[in-house]
Amino acid sequence: MRTLKYVLGLGLFMLLFTGCDDVDDTPPRLLDMKTEFVLPAPSRLTNAERDIIQAKRDAYEEAIGN
Repeated sequence: MRTLKYVLGLGLFMLLFTGCDDVDDTPPRLLDMKTEFVLPAPSRLTNAERDIIQAKRDAYEEAIGN
């Protein structure tokens, strides 16, 4: 019975310490990854949107006195 405890204890000890491998917390860095980003082309404004923006610009210009 005593030998069985030692064998089981040794087996658990080996299981605990051999089950863990060297864990890499971060993935390897990619050297070919691009860091330049291309923004999509903005959509064209409609005439109504241009009129709204121009009205806001005119109000701003009038408010600051230019």
